[in-house]
Amino acid sequence: MVRLVADQIHRLSLVVSLGFLVVALGLGYWQVVAADDVLRRPTNPRLIEEERRILRGRILDRNGEVLASSQRVGELAQRSYTYPPLAHVTGYASTKYGKSGVEDAYDSYLRGDRTADPRQGLRNKLLRGEQQGSDVTLTIDVRLQRVADEALGNDRGAIAAINVRTGEVLALASHPYFDPNTLEDQWARLSQDSTQPFVGRAIEGQYVPGSTFKIVTDSAALDLGIADPNQRIHHEADLIVQGFRIRNTNHPQLRDLSFAEEFAWSCNVAHAFVGLSLGSTGLIDFGPLAPSQAYTWDRGGVEASVARFREYARRFGIGVAPAFDLPTSAGRLSARDDMTPVELANTAFGQGDLQVSPLQMALAAATISRGGEMPAPYLAIQAGEEGSAVQLHRPGGTLRRVVNVSTAQAMNAMMVLSVETAYAQPARIPGVPVGGKTGTAEVGGGAQPHAWFIGYAPADRPGVAISVIMENKGSGTTFATPAGQKVLQAALQLGY
Repeated sequence: MVRLVADQIHRLSLVVSLGFLVVALGLGYWQVVAADDVLRRPTNPRLIEEERRILRGRILDRNGEVLASSQRVGELAQRSYTYPPLAHVTGYASTKYGKSGVEDAYDSYLRGDRTADPRQGLRNKLLRGEQQGSDVTLTIDVRLQRVADEALGNDRGAIAAINVRTGEVLALASHPYFDPNTLEDQWARLSQDSTQPFVGRAIEGQYVPGSTFKIVTDSAALDLGIADPNQRIHHEADLIVQGFRIRNTNHPQLRDLSFAEEFAWSCNVAHAFVGLSLGSTGLIDFGPLAPSQAYTWDRGGVEASVARFREYARRFGIGVAPAFDLPTSAGRLSARDDMTPVELANTAFGQGDLQVSPLQMALAAATISRGGEMPAPYLAIQAGEEGSAVQLHRPGGTLRRVVNVSTAQAMNAMMVLSVETAYAQPARIPGVPVGGKTGTAEVGGGAQPHAWFIGYAPADRPGVAISVIMENKGSGTTFATPAGQKVLQAALQLGY
C-alpha cells in the first residue's frame, strides 16, 4: 500500500514537473524568441499606448511650412494636418487604422526610432514615455500645390509637377481627397465612397492616356530613324485595319502636313500607321495614307512592330512602377502578351488597353525636356534639423536614358509646335516657350472622355514638367490644358 502511494506521488510529481517545464519553455519562447514579434503586433495594448504618447516629428514642405505636427494633450500626443488636400502625400498616422503616405514611409524617423542626433536617440531609448520624433522635409512646394488644387477644383483627377533638373516632385494633387484630421470619425463613410477618396490618383491612378501617349509612339519612330519630322504626309481618308475603321477627323481642314504637324494636330490615322510600321527598316512610307478610298491593312505580321513598341513603352516606364518614396502604379501597354494589328494601331494613338498614371506621364514629358534622360523622382529631402539632418535623396539622379539627344530635341520642337500652332495653344505663356500635348481619352460605356495635358516650361531649358488629368471632363484642349498652363505659369513665377 505504501509503495502504491509512493508510485502515485512519483507519477504526480513527474506530471507537475513536465507541466512546469512546458510553462517555462513557453514563457522562454514568448519572452525571448518571439518577444519582438509580440511587441510589434498592432493589437499589443502596450504598443498602442506607447504610440499614443510619442510626439511625432513634423512633416514640412520645402520652404518649412508645417504640413503635419503633434501636440501634447494631457499625457497623449495629438496629430494635426494643416493642409488636408495633401492627404495622399502626408498620409495619416492612426492607432486604429494604421499609417499611410509619408507617415508610413518615414515612420521610423517621425516616431524617433531613427535619428540623425545621437543625443536625441539616446534620450528616446531612456525616456520611452517622452519619445520625440524627427522632422521630415519634403520637396513639395505648398504654394504650387495650392495652385494645382485650385486648377482641379471640384473635378475628379490629378496633377503631378516635377522639377526636370533635380527630379523633385513639387506638387501632387489628387481629387477627391479626405481630411486626415477627421479620419477616425469618417472612416466608415470614406471606405464605402464610390469616388475612392483614399486613392492617390497622381501616383496610383490608372488611366487610358489618349493622345498624350503619342509622345512615346513618335519618340520610338524618331529614335529608330524610320521617321523624320520634316517628311511630308498627304491623306484624306480613314484608315481601316482588318475591318476596324480609324477615322481621319482631327484635322479636316488640313490634308498635307509634315510628320511634326501630324503630332501637333494629333492625327490618329497617322499614328496608327506609325505604330503598325515600327518594324520597318527604313523611313516609313506614308503613301498608303492617301488612297482613293478606305482600304484594309494587309502587310503580313506585326510582330517586329509590336516588339519595338513594347521596348520603347518600357523605356518610358510603362509597365514599371516608378521608384518613389510612396507606392506607385506600374500601368500597362496591353492586357495580353501579344497584340493584333487592330490592338497595335489603337494603342499607338493612346487607346486600346493602355493604363498609365499621371506621374508616369509627367516623367515622360520630363524625359523630353531633359534631353532624353528620365529624372529619378523623389519626395523627401531630409530627416532631422538643419545641421544634423539625414539627407534622404540626392537631386539630379537619372533613372535611365530613354531616347538619344537628337530624338529628344526633335520631340521638343514638336511639343513646342503643338502649343504654338495646334490643339495645345491654351498652354501658351507670354514670352516663354512651352512644350505640350493634349489628350481626349475615350473610356467607353457612353461616358465622357478623360481630359489630359502633359507639358513643360520653359522649353529651352530644364524647368518644370507636368501632367493633368480630369476624369470624364471632355476635351483635353478645353479643360486640362488651361489647368496645366496655370500650374506651369505659377511654377515659373516661383523661380523654377
